[in-house]
Amino acid sequence: MNFFRCFLIVIIVLLLSVSGSFGYLVYTIGEMEQLPEPSPPLTTRIYDCRDELMAVRYEENRVEVPLEQVSEHLIKATLAVEDRRFYRHHGFDPAGLTRALLNNIKGGQTSQGGSTITQQLAKNLYLSHERTLERKVKEALYTIHLERRYHKDEILEMYLNTIYYGHAAYGIEAAAQTYFGKSAADLSLGEAALLAGLPKGPAYYSPLLNPEAAEQRQRTVLSQMADAGFIDESEKEAALREELVFREHTFEESSAYFLDYVINTELAEFFNGDLDPVYRGGLNIYTTIDQEMQQLAQEIIAGISPFSLDENGIRQPQGALVAIEPDTGYVRAMVGGRDFRETSLNRALALRSPGSAFKPFVYAAALENGFTAIDQVRCEATSFIEEGIDEPYAPTDVGRGFHNRELTIREALAKSCNIVAIKVHDQIGKEKAVEMARRLGISSHLGPYFSLPLGTKEVTLLELTAAFAPFANGGFRVKPLFIRKVVDSQGIVLLENEPQKGQVLDPAVAFLVTDMLKDVLTEGGTAGGASSILNRPAAGKSGTSQGSKNAHMVGYTPQLLAGIYIGDDYEKPIEFSGGGHAAPLWAWFMERALKDAPVLDFKIPDGITSRTLCPVSGLPLGPYCPEPGRAEYFIKGTEPAEECRLCRPPFWWPWLPSIKYSPSFP
Repeated sequence: MNFFRCFLIVIIVLLLSVSGSFGYLVYTIGEMEQLPEPSPPLTTRIYDCRDELMAVRYEENRVEVPLEQVSEHLIKATLAVEDRRFYRHHGFDPAGLTRALLNNIKGGQTSQGGSTITQQLAKNLYLSHERTLERKVKEALYTIHLERRYHKDEILEMYLNTIYYGHAAYGIEAAAQTYFGKSAADLSLGEAALLAGLPKGPAYYSPLLNPEAAEQRQRTVLSQMADAGFIDESEKEAALREELVFREHTFEESSAYFLDYVINTELAEFFNGDLDPVYRGGLNIYTTIDQEMQQLAQEIIAGISPFSLDENGIRQPQGALVAIEPDTGYVRAMVGGRDFRETSLNRALALRSPGSAFKPFVYAAALENGFTAIDQVRCEATSFIEEGIDEPYAPTDVGRGFHNRELTIREALAKSCNIVAIKVHDQIGKEKAVEMARRLGISSHLGPYFSLPLGTKEVTLLELTAAFAPFANGGFRVKPLFIRKVVDSQGIVLLENEPQKGQVLDPAVAFLVTDMLKDVLTEGGTAGGASSILNRPAAGKSGTSQGSKNAHMVGYTPQLLAGIYIGDDYEKPIEFSGGGHAAPLWAWFMERALKDAPVLDFKIPDGITSRTLCPVSGLPLGPYCPEPGRAEYFIKGTEPAEECRLCRPPFWWPWLPSIKYSPSFP
């Protein structure tokens, strides 16, 4: 039956080729049914912050290029092996079809086709690959349509942009990138001959799966090029000796959580839930991600230890890390778990209790309402009556104990004293901290509860981290941005995101909070272990939730802001703390992420003044105070007016007025 069909098709084609009346018939059919406009799906390309290609998404991996951007070697190789008489026939090649029929009869099976490039294009664009007489007749009609409508170069260009080359690569540009990591314009003769031979059997002749078959097919293509006069024997032999270097294929593991969010949240929202433009539209998406930082972040989260497997075989505890540029809001890294292939849940977007990492919002509100860094509050057993709740709220401090002494606001924040934070929260009015957190970027539900400073209300790591940006950048709230620009296949800009900033905090308040948070990272601070890892000025706050279910650390330098979370997906207690475990991992990330960045300190804004304080009383240094004192910053107008009067010289000192008193004086 196959031979009969081939014979019948040859007869039909011969008749079509010589019959002028058939052209009129085609014209009549064309008037009734216009040739569909070719619209093959295109590949979307996703770039990092340096405009380097980091990922592709497609229904069919296809990147269209004009014929002039295709290697001349590839064009000649394709013509030699597929349709040597392409530029001399009008869509059908009776000689080629007859030759194929005779070879098939001689071989006893249908193993060789005689379709021209135009016929193959008609099939690829408009028809299925079933072998029926009806499909062949439709193919003939579409072939004539194509030849009437397009020039030969246009047909060849469409063919090279649609043919399948294996490994999900449709079109020569995708094939060149897939196999060799280069553009189709840069293909050598050896590379072009190998690619031109793939469409006959993309899987069988794949150099990645069957190198021997691929090499033999390449030799066949080169021989046919020589037979056609496209190359000479010396060029053929040189191409056979050419060493082909294939592109390494890696799984986009480190960027998987970031890409998933960009596509299924950001782009899904932009395209109103229709992701066809992403998988078929050939978009160019320029993101904010820094691949080096992303890789570091993924290594840190994947390496959290110790761990155990839960009932679903997922490692616990899990973790997340978000890194943001504080001046722009550009998200430089986002990791939502140990391994996307193991679990796609993005914990950077999951609601978790931040613990004491919430306290900076309380102290920012306190500074805004008249507190200074040297104001003292006593840490002692205290209970609070929550409105609507009968039982009093009786918090404890770290270790379930109390300092039982006065702590300055600076010291209380560095040591993460719960009692002082709650007392300050109460004194300024509990709604003040809620308003501050909202203003800085916390959008999750909050309430004016006594326990709010301890992070008892859940927030996402992304919003928590972004809410620290005003402390780092002088008081500006920034919107986290994942996409810089989206450009369609025609070069039209569909979306362009500029940094979205707004002043929400007095720069002086932002600086004071930062200066106090520096102490958290010094010896005696809850995240003091980070100081031996990160060798540059930085500020931050650690947090451990009640019951040790979650550990957080959020910190920053002038150039980079990052937050890290460690916790069990089922809220089971973990053997991790914010200061002891999350903070060193955060410091490890920051040190390596900023290895090439200059070492910068935070700028002192207008509206800030400083005083040297007595190490005994904590008041401005007086004439009899021991030296050296400690510098402290104040918002202008809140600095202490009087010097220290606590320090007094000994009774004999008035007789030696020319020598300044010091306890170390003999």
